Amino acid sequence: MNNTSKVYWASPIELMSLINSKNNMITNILIKTRLILEKILDNIKPGDKVAVKVHVGEAYNTRYLRHDYVHEVIDFIKSKGGVPTLIETQGLGMKEQHIKMSENHVICVGVRKTAVEHEKIAELHGYGESIIGAPLKFIDGEKGIESKIIPINGIHLKDVAVAAGLFDFDKMVVISHFKGHGSAAFGGALKQLGIGCVAKRNKFRAHFKSFKVTKKCTPTECGLECIEACPVGAITKNNGEISIDYDSCVECTACIEYCKVKKAFKSVYLPFNIFTERMIDNATGVVTGFGPENIRYINFAIDIVLNCDCITTPGPPIIPDLGIFGSADPVAVDKACVDAETNAPGLPRMTKEGTWKDPLPAGVEKFGAMMSMSKATWQFDAAVKNGIGNINYDLIQI
Repeated sequence: MNNTSKVYWASPIELMSLINSKNNMITNILIKTRLILEKILDNIKPGDKVAVKVHVGEAYNTRYLRHDYVHEVIDFIKSKGGVPTLIETQGLGMKEQHIKMSENHVICVGVRKTAVEHEKIAELHGYGESIIGAPLKFIDGEKGIESKIIPINGIHLKDVAVAAGLFDFDKMVVISHFKGHGSAAFGGALKQLGIGCVAKRNKFRAHFKSFKVTKKCTPTECGLECIEACPVGAITKNNGEISIDYDSCVECTACIEYCKVKKAFKSVYLPFNIFTERMIDNATGVVTGFGPENIRYINFAIDIVLNCDCITTPGPPIIPDLGIFGSADPVAVDKACVDAETNAPGLPRMTKEGTWKDPLPAGVEKFGAMMSMSKATWQFDAAVKNGIGNINYDLIQI
């Protein structure tokens, strides 16, 4: 790969002219989506089956990327003769969580773990074919465990369980909502690859060191819910004890979620820097397996909140909108977003007491300043080490 990559940028500035309607349109941030696509989607040919990676947002999250932008991507791919399909993968785990908010109000969260509930949220958030113009496919299957193993020489991992359905396509466009992330500092193109395009096995391997059955497991005190929940029959009861066949285990964590005996299964979270490096290892498996020449990236740096679209409480925006960034390099496009975020002034934030805090100044990397346990540089250092992109880029404004 060359030492410098091109990143195209459309600023968020919108001008209004009461006389010239054309000027109104070309400065509209939604219309600018197409101007970016004209620059980056040079690899799509008529008849290409094009996977469009999206994140539909968790239940009760109101900061996910609006479907209008995705529709523009779909429409442009069709104009080039491509055949687009929205793609998504299931979240880690198998069980949704019910939270009692009041005597008469219970909400359900963590619903993106199986296709049935995931599709309902996608429809609710506007990611249905009737609105977007393309069908939605879960490329890791109904339960998120269908994969193709791609060998790599990563920092920590030597193979990656990439979602199997990805390989039904010729090209991929990765759409990312640029925002913060509690463990990896930020979420952009690299996270869409490293978490969003892998099966549950490698979602688990990014987050956890290991898991095992502990001495607290007492099968006589439960209904063997773990055995029933396991989608691949990896758990059995032998001589009064529960055992796991780790060779067939897909690391979906269903056993942990459905267990009625507290601490019968033990899982160990990885430090955030190791999580980040393993996430980048995962991304390396996706890029290596699918081919870097077949992937393009577009980051929407708008509604930039502190937390991920995968949780219910992302919070309000912490900096002004930065615009739209596009590239053939996932590292460069994310680096351009982080640099723009660092150079931007922060927005005032309200405390729980209802008073306002002064915004962070320009020149401060906002995510790291507000979440000191994670650093944006971790993603870039790991990605460069794995050879999947450049931190050096030419920013081309359109």
